[in-house]
Amino acid sequence: MKTLIAFTAVAALIAGISIAGAQGSSMDKSGAMGDSSSHVTGTGKFCISGADGALNCKFASLTACQKAASGSEACKARPSSTTGSKY
Repeated sequence: MKTLIAFTAVAALIAGISIAGAQGSSMDKSGAMGDSSSHVTGTGKFCISGADGALNCKFASLTACQKAASGSEACKARPSSTTGSKY
């Protein structure tokens, strides 16, 4: 019986470590949960996303953003800083 308890405890410990490792590796790939790690400047509704991940949000329209973008830069809607809940 003691062997079974010890085996169960070791298995639970290993499972906990592997789950924590999986969570850490997903954060490494994305930088953080969501896109909150990106540096956002400006107050416009559309942003140019640079190669370093920084967002320059100074454009009122997607068309204006696309005209200003060059090379590998892409236009994105400004990320929301709220959870979506109004209450």
